[in-house]
Amino acid sequence: MLFWTVSSEVRRTTRRIGDEMDHRQSLLVERLRRAGLRATRPRLIILDVLEQSSGHRSIDELLGLLRARGVRLPRATVYNVIRSLVANGLVMVADTGPGRMLVEPVHSWHHHFVCRECGAVLDVPCVVGAKPCLQPDLAGAEVDEAQVIWRGRCPRCVEKSRLEGGQHDRWAERGARPSGDRTDRGHPDSSDQT
Repeated sequence: MLFWTVSSEVRRTTRRIGDEMDHRQSLLVERLRRAGLRATRPRLIILDVLEQSSGHRSIDELLGLLRARGVRLPRATVYNVIRSLVANGLVMVADTGPGRMLVEPVHSWHHHFVCRECGAVLDVPCVVGAKPCLQPDLAGAEVDEAQVIWRGRCPRCVEKSRLEGGQHDRWAERGARPSGDRTDRGHPDSSDQT
């Protein structure tokens, strides 16, 4: 009897997980089709990885997440898929200034704050909520997008500095960083600040 109970529980759990995956997959197919794209395997997988991982991801991070799922796609394919997802409004390039390209799924138009101290990239809601949200004083120009990048110290670094008696201010003035490993994505002891 115990085997039957465990076995039926495993079957129910497996069915529930399968149903959730099917539902998530159908939502992704629908999003791709609404954007005018075919739901190809690479598009579905890459969009799903971006949705599930959240935050701002570089192509190298995306390739690593794909490999962790047992998916091997050529780098060129990933770039081509990202290009088509960006062109059709499903993914945005997080403009954080010079350096590697960061991408993220688009749920609403927003801007970014880049912490000069820890490197965290934080989303900042757009007041208008759609692009272009700003118009330049440039006669004859057609603007299709405007991204604002704020730079400074994020709330966490400001608070850390306050608690440590302003030590971070002195480090920032010297161009040095406090000790400790800093990931390229942000705070050393947080998994995701986005």
